[in-house]
Amino acid sequence: MSGRETERRIRFTLGDALRLGYEYIIRRKNRAIINIAAIALGIAFLSTLLMTDALYRAYALAGGDRLGVETYQYWLMFVALIVSVVGITNAMLIAVYERYREIGTMKCIGAMDRHILLLFLVESFIQGVVGGAAGYIIGLGAAILSTGFGIGFDVILFVPVTDSLGLLASSMVLSTILSVGATLYPAFRAAKLHPVEALSYEL
Repeated sequence: MSGRETERRIRFTLGDALRLGYEYIIRRKNRAIINIAAIALGIAFLSTLLMTDALYRAYALAGGDRLGVETYQYWLMFVALIVSVVGITNAMLIAVYERYREIGTMKCIGAMDRHILLLFLVESFIQGVVGGAAGYIIGLGAAILSTGFGIGFDVILFVPVTDSLGLLASSMVLSTILSVGATLYPAFRAAKLHPVEALSYEL
């Protein structure tokens, strides 16, 4: 049987990857929670700073003093995001090692490199979306609390809805990019595993 005929017989759709990725996250929720928390914390820091700046701008437009976020805080945010990416990459590498036998079995029954790659990337995509949403909510709450006691909680009413929605969208996009980007190397390693090597691996 030619490679092209084999590929035609093996069907692994995006829906299959979503289902398997979700099932793995549920089955090993402790590791997934660690990844989601790493993403959420980085995004929460980002959301806090950007929403705080939006609140200060709204306060200034309403007649208050012009306040702002310090530059060094943005550098701290950048460091937090880098730490998140490193943490996710490390966790996904460990996940690959833990699933050597599973990957070997999948390859023996016909899974191709691109199927394994897609499975890991979809899994990280799900975690990125959840982590981004959680980070946005945490960051929004932190920004309101940190500025509300100083300039009044009613300032939130002066922040344009488009700013809040734009921050939500950017948080989701960034968290997804960070999560998927951090998983590329571990996913590539998993995809290139030889079935015999994977099945004989002892954790």
